[in-house]
Amino acid sequence: MRWRIPAVLAVAVMGCGGPTIEARREQELQEAELAFRSNVAAIHRRDAEGYIAHYLDSPALVIAGADSLRRGFLAFAEARRASTEWPDTLIAGNPTVVWLAPGVVYGAYPYTVMQDGDTASGWSERVLVKTGGAWKVAVTSRIDRCRCD
Repeated sequence: MRWRIPAVLAVAVMGCGGPTIEARREQELQEAELAFRSNVAAIHRRDAEGYIAHYLDSPALVIAGADSLRRGFLAFAEARRASTEWPDTLIAGNPTVVWLAPGVVYGAYPYTVMQDGDTASGWSERVLVKTGGAWKVAVTSRIDRCRCD
């Protein structure tokens, strides 16, 4: 019977020592939402390096659009650096974030973008993963709802 007392004590101490899963979920949702908003802010600033820094530096990065699906950070970063195109106006609605698992959050926001006289609306989606202390976009997609010109 003596061996059970230390085991029960160890389980009780471990349960009291760390954050609950609910506390972790709430913390990660807040952190991921901040990363989401920072990603949008980099677009508003037209800050290519700041924008690129939000993405997972990995061949596994997924960039999905209406007409393509690409993979890989290097090609994505090179294309962003080479382009001078930014939206004239980006109206980003409040993101909805959903905790999928420890260190994995899905987020989406409605957007309206105006560029060169064209207007488009839809949803922008991201799957963010926690890497070290930072949240990075591992999957990004844009779903146009309408071209409103």
